[in-house]
Amino acid sequence: MLEQTIPARRAVLAHLKGDTGLAALVPPARIYPQSTPPGPTWPFTRFGTPRATPLRASCVAGNEIPFDIHSFAKPRMSGGQVVETAEDHAGRIGAAVVAALDGQALDLPAGRLKVRWVGSQLMQDPEEADAYHHVASFTGRVLA
Repeated sequence: MLEQTIPARRAVLAHLKGDTGLAALVPPARIYPQSTPPGPTWPFTRFGTPRATPLRASCVAGNEIPFDIHSFAKPRMSGGQVVETAEDHAGRIGAAVVAALDGQALDLPAGRLKVRWVGSQLMQDPEEADAYHHVASFTGRVLA
């Protein structure tokens, strides 16, 4: 089996865009592949850089694909007042990403991608002083 990063990315993005819990926080139109449009509307989520390694054993061929989902948020405002800090907002979005993907088995043209959450990090965004960045890390496994 050849490496499956492109089909895996497509399946993950389609699944995230179809998840109602995540869509309540980030509109599906703001869930991006690795590249985002210039000056994206906040909050937004993007697929990180996938890495693929072959899995080979007796009667088994496949890939292990570690990948990250990055979520970016600023404070939520209402009437000029902060109703949710950027840190809490990004954390909620990240938790929704984890809930949407952990334990899923997503269909690919050449198999199924089994997704497992392996950890997260929540940090202040280095480029936007009032923003936070959540990184949810996953491992996907495709077997043929």
